[in-house]
Amino acid sequence: MHADDARAAVADSQLEAPVPVVRWGRPEQGADLRDALGGQIDSDEQLARALRTLVGLAHKTIDGAASCGISVSVSGRSFTAAHSDARTLIVDTEQYEAGDGPCLHSARTGTVVRVDAIDAEKRWPVFAASARSENIRSFLAAPLHTPETRFGSLNLYGEAPSAFTDADVDTALALTDALSHAVGHYQRFDRLLDQYNGLRLALEHRAPIEQAKGMLMAIHRIDADAAFDMLATRSQHENRKLRDIAADVITDIVGRPTAGE
Repeated sequence: MHADDARAAVADSQLEAPVPVVRWGRPEQGADLRDALGGQIDSDEQLARALRTLVGLAHKTIDGAASCGISVSVSGRSFTAAHSDARTLIVDTEQYEAGDGPCLHSARTGTVVRVDAIDAEKRWPVFAASARSENIRSFLAAPLHTPETRFGSLNLYGEAPSAFTDADVDTALALTDALSHAVGHYQRFDRLLDQYNGLRLALEHRAPIEQAKGMLMAIHRIDADAAFDMLATRSQHENRKLRDIAADVITDIVGRPTAGE
């Protein structure tokens, strides 16, 4: 498998969850969005579902967003928790390896970042050059947060220059605010700093697996369970750890391992 295979899968790869129909422009919009995200979040499973739904809504409602994803950052480490296609994972991985970019900047500062390729190249030349190779020329990132913690960003990638408007910024903020209300004081985020060591190990093991699964899903048009089975089967046959197999898959597709490998 190569990066070209992932790129070929972008055009018609499927989102991981059905996209709810949400009516925009009404006073009840915030409540509609929170309902679409599944109401109050009280578990990891509900959080994962809400993140996938958020990506689906962004991809559906923001015309300039050719690719969408969510980066989650914990104690200085980041991974892609939900994505619309294989290209999202490729561009995100380039950003994590560069150590900075619009999405990471948004997550760290709690600010919206809207930038075109020319300006991005001035601020983040390594990442911007990599993104351009994936035909990405516009970026919009909106921070994700709870009342207590910044924990990531909603990432929108556009193929056209100046792909995102002021209205798109408002839409992205409406989506992230709805998630913030749904997450509320979810206990996991309240205790992130206290669990740094455990979470660091969890991220180091889980992030490559989730990224490899997403790439296999896009390339082979399979669901998450089938992608995991592919990794697990190879792990058993080669008698190697699942995380190491996942890192090999990412290297084969992207061309080099993820950060921290």
